[in-house]
Amino acid sequence: AGQVAPVPVGPARSIAFGPAGAIVLGRNTGDPARWKRYRGGTAGHLWIDRSGSGQFERFLADLPGNIASPMWLGTDDASHIFFVSDHEGVGNLYSVRAAGDDLRRHTDHVDFYVRNPSSDGRRIVYHAGADLFVFDPATDSTQQVAVDYRSPRVQRNRKFSPAVAYLDGAQLNPTGDALAVTTRGKAYTFFNHEGPVVQLGRRDGVRHRLADFLNEDQYVVMVDDANGEEELVVHSVDIGETPRRLTGLDIGRPVALKVSPAEDKVALSNHRQELLLVDLKSGTLTTLDRSDWRPIAGMDWSPDGRWLAYGFATGYNATEIRVVHVPPPQDDAEPEADAADDKKAEGEEPTYPTGRVAITRPILHDVSPSFDPDGKFLYFLSYRDFNPVYDNLHFDLSFPWGMRPYLVILRDDEPNPFMPRPDMDDDGGHADHDADDDEDDVDDDDGDDVDEAGAEDEELAEIEGDEDEADEDDYADDEGDERPLRALRASVNVPEVAGAPAGNAGSEEKNGKNGAKNGNKRKAPPPVRIDFEGIERRVLAFPVSDSRYGQIAGAPGRVLFTSYPLHGALDGHHAADDGESEEGGSLRAWVFKEYKSEGIADNVSSFDLSRNRKKLLYFSGRRLRVIPATEKAPGESGPGRRSGWIDLARIKVPVLPPGEWEQMYREAWRLQRDHFWTPDMAEVDWQAIYNRYYPLLQRISSRSEVSDLVWEMQGELGTSHAYEFGGDYRRSPHFSQGTLGAEMTWDPEAGGYRISNIVEGDPWNPEGTSPLAAPGVDVEAGDILLAINGQRLDAETAPAQLLVNQAGEEVLLTMAPRPEPAGEGAEANGESPKDAGDEKDAPEKPKYYAAVVKAIHSDEEARYRAWVESNRRAVHEASGGRIGYLHIPDMGPHGYAEFHRGFLAEVMRDGLVVDVRYNGGGHVSQLILEKLARRRIGYDASRWSGMVPYPTESVAGPLVALTNELAGSDGDIFCHSFKLLKLGPLVGKRTWGGVIGISPRHPLVDGTITTQPEYSFWFEDVGWNVENYGTDPDLDVDFAPQDYVAGRDPQLARAIAEALRLLAEHPVVLPDVTTRPSRALPRLPSRG
Repeated sequence: AGQVAPVPVGPARSIAFGPAGAIVLGRNTGDPARWKRYRGGTAGHLWIDRSGSGQFERFLADLPGNIASPMWLGTDDASHIFFVSDHEGVGNLYSVRAAGDDLRRHTDHVDFYVRNPSSDGRRIVYHAGADLFVFDPATDSTQQVAVDYRSPRVQRNRKFSPAVAYLDGAQLNPTGDALAVTTRGKAYTFFNHEGPVVQLGRRDGVRHRLADFLNEDQYVVMVDDANGEEELVVHSVDIGETPRRLTGLDIGRPVALKVSPAEDKVALSNHRQELLLVDLKSGTLTTLDRSDWRPIAGMDWSPDGRWLAYGFATGYNATEIRVVHVPPPQDDAEPEADAADDKKAEGEEPTYPTGRVAITRPILHDVSPSFDPDGKFLYFLSYRDFNPVYDNLHFDLSFPWGMRPYLVILRDDEPNPFMPRPDMDDDGGHADHDADDDEDDVDDDDGDDVDEAGAEDEELAEIEGDEDEADEDDYADDEGDERPLRALRASVNVPEVAGAPAGNAGSEEKNGKNGAKNGNKRKAPPPVRIDFEGIERRVLAFPVSDSRYGQIAGAPGRVLFTSYPLHGALDGHHAADDGESEEGGSLRAWVFKEYKSEGIADNVSSFDLSRNRKKLLYFSGRRLRVIPATEKAPGESGPGRRSGWIDLARIKVPVLPPGEWEQMYREAWRLQRDHFWTPDMAEVDWQAIYNRYYPLLQRISSRSEVSDLVWEMQGELGTSHAYEFGGDYRRSPHFSQGTLGAEMTWDPEAGGYRISNIVEGDPWNPEGTSPLAAPGVDVEAGDILLAINGQRLDAETAPAQLLVNQAGEEVLLTMAPRPEPAGEGAEANGESPKDAGDEKDAPEKPKYYAAVVKAIHSDEEARYRAWVESNRRAVHEASGGRIGYLHIPDMGPHGYAEFHRGFLAEVMRDGLVVDVRYNGGGHVSQLILEKLARRRIGYDASRWSGMVPYPTESVAGPLVALTNELAGSDGDIFCHSFKLLKLGPLVGKRTWGGVIGISPRHPLVDGTITTQPEYSFWFEDVGWNVENYGTDPDLDVDFAPQDYVAGRDPQLARAIAEALRLLAEHPVVLPDVTTRPSRALPRLPSRG
């Protein structure tokens, strides 16, 4: 116990001690197995101090491998330094003498890397694959360790997971009274608020996705990977019927599935950016379209099932809405003549185009098409509103909204729905069977007492074409309506099965008029006619403001859409612990008959409609709600029919970890195969890799071992950005560590901890500076901390121990002022140096005093700010204020903010040092580079405000970039581009070397994220070769351990020197503007 003190060697990942105080340090010595054959700037390397003097030098600098786990064995001149290296292709155990000679390989593993070796001073134990080995240097031999460990392996036991935590998707049945839900890779169906929950598909070891009801809602179609690859499967909710699997179809990895409203066909979009059509009855697959640019941007079926609309990317910045005609089945009932269809009225069969037809002409992107329930319009969202907003901090404009809902009128004889007409009915030409919506009734509890059963009866009677008055017994309320399932049972003669979400035995006779026994079929909707000539001129914008819209869908008499407020990228809008999302948008409806939009619900992340467009399902964080599509969300928060909230606790999700872990392994492997940036997997035999690591699954006993296995398997790609993180780990107790943001050491004479430094960051940010530096807290460096919250500190009880679980809490500090030597004026009287200049007003500190502060969660932000400001002061002092300094910690929102904070403050100096050391990557490097690349070409002079350069934010003199091995990804790209653009010299060390980008979007069943290297970067000078190498600095400068200990920064010093040299060679000279133009009236010349 007691105060933890850093070893004075600077940053290091590993350390080994040799004879006579010798030390070998390992920097960046992580686990080479996670990125096999890595050769970038952050490859593990060693530093050695052979004499114990504190002076280190690079060790084995010419060994071209990734070094890890140094161990020093022996106590004399014959001692050897052992380590792991993969310079010969596979990580094995090697050794050299302290002089750096006599390199030997001691192991010969070819399938698995040597990992995590450890020594007792005589032998070395390590593991490779799932086996332990021990190496004996005395005999230069290795033996496998036979482990007989009879563990119950409790983490492999069955458990239950909350459905809400792993909710993957949900769909309403065609009438909206039942749900198909996928969670934790399992599929369930149930009525919305009562009844049993039925699991479909295999119980364990298979992932089910994209479940949706067919039109005969006895059946559910979904995707599963029971056979190792994803396939479509049709399940009956009646377990007496065998699921029908559509094998042999190459559907890729589907990302969206849409069931035809007319027949058993589904449209799929997949990871290959294809649009597919699958006939579930014939088992045939048709590829309708494929984009070379982006994924399919939404799709929707027309009400008659004859048209499929979808968003299709024709270029990097262009996405259009296309439609494709899907012929109806031959045995469908013929629709009645539509009087509004002049061709049909004349007895002519309408003609349909072959192939794909674009119906919008985009400015940028037209996405998310949705048909009007009556087939008159097609709604979509479009990026075509250029409404710039001035930036509030510097001269810039941006387009933070840019979107709006639009519609296209499908028939050339259909009037403008936004133009009121004298002959327009109350519904604006749209069917709207629900009661009028009144905004004042949103929070009125009395307004919730709506007879939903009666309203639903009327709707369903219309859908089924039954003109007779319905029997009361035939129609249950919202949740008890079992007619679709009963009717299907009657038609296929499937027996009733106990527990399935269907009606009672014998209900076919009770409701026989809806079944096949009476020979009735559901009346088909009239055919949707699209007049393509001039259709792009029939595109209309909804009269709503431009915003950030998420979805759009047509409902009876209205159009639903979500819009999202603007948030700062650093605001941190994440899902709360209770499942409510802080990022949800506003769900609104444009009501045609009222010619206005109205609010439906808040905090909505996504929504969908039942196939008859009468019920609305929406996600709010991790919660689900079902309400009528033409009503506002009621005010109740608890689950139930009255509120519409779905009680997901009804779903009991069993998890058998071994089967789940095997499925996760297969899926992680498939995701790499399907998304890796080059189809040949960079010549890695990916199937052989699967086969090599698969047997280890049977030896796994914990969730953390699953992660380790996936990491090592993906590491075989030899590529950056192949990560694994997250997932369902056993949660350990968490107690946040509070901190005071100060450095202190035990002072035995004072009996407390003497504060040597108070870390001061931004004083206006409570979490960004030491609480000891807060106004009103009279603590200063040199004072002694004696106790925290009344508990005395001692050599064995450090402040950090008493600050466990105190982050964010107020704590009482008992302090003693720093002891001052006698005879030193004001300080001898107990006054602090800051009070010494004001002897009249400065109170004398008592022998002991108390301070109440709020402990912060971390002092990282304060230390970062202190480091940046220290560097800035050093640059200003060394250059006489002529050179500016800024640091960019990453290439994301934080780095973008830090760049502008520094750039706007420093740009008016003659030169600039741009520090990207430790840059964590991101995606904004090009935005930063275009500002650094500006060059002054003029000035704007005024009488009172001096001269302002043009461009305003441009550097007059030299630029110098400072980098190191911990700058990577977009930090690599920035550094290499800085050189290519010839903006200035690059100083420091070779960068990380990881420039194959990722887009994580396919979580595994337990929430684990795996990343697939998808976007490989190519440069005009080195091609693909920044990956797994990095970019070399123009001036290579090491940062030795002794420099860290001494507080020196040789890299920054060299950058300053280089900037001053360039400034001396090319001094910044302001133009001579003392001679001003004359605009005086010229003297009129004589006429002669």
